[in-house]
Amino acid sequence: MDSNDFIRETTTTSVFKYMKNEIITGVFRPGQWIREREIKELLGISSTPVREALRMLVQEGILVSIPHRGVRVKSFDEKELRDFYEFRSEIEGLAAELAAIRRNEEQLQLIEDILKKSEQKIQGAENVAAEAVQFNNQFHHIIAEASHNQSIVNALSQMGTEVDLLRVMSWENEKTRPAITLQQHRLIFNTIVRQDSKEARRHMQKHIDDSAKAVLKLEGITSTSAYQ
Repeated sequence: MDSNDFIRETTTTSVFKYMKNEIITGVFRPGQWIREREIKELLGISSTPVREALRMLVQEGILVSIPHRGVRVKSFDEKELRDFYEFRSEIEGLAAELAAIRRNEEQLQLIEDILKKSEQKIQGAENVAAEAVQFNNQFHHIIAEASHNQSIVNALSQMGTEVDLLRVMSWENEKTRPAITLQQHRLIFNTIVRQDSKEARRHMQKHIDDSAKAVLKLEGITSTSAYQ
């Protein structure tokens, strides 16, 4: 790799990280078209790293490529939303149930630290989206790790893109959602501390189902479902 290739790759990585952060924090919304020229002008760089970064985002499933039209942020239809949340509720509920039984003291301390940091950021802050997303992801990841079930860890890792995109929609619909999320996380954590596996599952599933309700409401979906 020559120096120009290295510089281009570094720039591409920077653009990729920038665009991904803008998408998962709601600056670019599900279904919104992403124009290469606009990103190039915004960042003041050439077309090549922007084009390569957009291609990487398509490969990751954050953007969708539409032939002859361009790329846009991934969006979801009603069935995709329902299917996703039904599956996530079961997987995350099981993760919490197993974590309550199998967690160790180090993992409990990690979760406690995340909750304290989340509280510090949310209190009195107007825009906590980026850091709230980061802490939220860490919370769910550690619980998955504490389940000591690699299949659960792998499944939730593969769902990461959809979780981030839908979280943006959930929080957009409910401005108080980050604070509510923190309260629900604390309830889940307390049940894991007590090793109350059934309550850990119940609180986690309620947490996921509440997110589903917010997204379905935002999309104007009001038909009967498990989330009403």
